Amino acid sequence: MRDHLTTDLYVYDGECALCSRFVRFLVAHDLEGRFALMTAQSEAGRAIYRAEGLDPDAMETALLRIDGRIYRNLDVFTETLVAIGWPWKAAGLLRALPRPVAGWLYRRVANNRKLLQRGQCPLPSDEIRARLIE
Repeated sequence: MRDHLTTDLYVYDGECALCSRFVRFLVAHDLEGRFALMTAQSEAGRAIYRAEGLDPDAMETALLRIDGRIYRNLDVFTETLVAIGWPWKAAGLLRALPRPVAGWLYRRVANNRKLLQRGQCPLPSDEIRARLIE
C-alpha cells in the first residue's frame, strides 16, 4: 500500500459526480500510476484539508500534492494534466491566466458543479479502488 505522506496525491470530493469523473479520466491517462487517490471525506483527507487551513466540510477545492507541493483551485486541474503528459500537458497554458481570472473561472465551475454533473456519483472502479488511500 502507498504511503500518502510520500507519494504524489490527488484529494477529491468523493461525493461529487463531476470530481469522480475527472478521477476516472486521471486513472485512465496516468499511465505510470503516478498519483495515489484520496477522498476528502476520509479521515486522512479531512486531516490534510485542516492542515492546509481549509474547512473539510466546505469542499471549496480539490487538493493536489506533487513532490511535496500542494496545489489548489485551477492549479489542481492544470498541474494534474501537465503531470500526465501529452497531449494533456498543453493545459499548462492555463498557467498564463492572471490569478484573478483563474480564480474566477475555477469558482464558476466549483460553485456550479452540481448543475454541471449528470446523474449520480459513479461507484469507484477497481482501478480507482486500487489507488485509493483511506
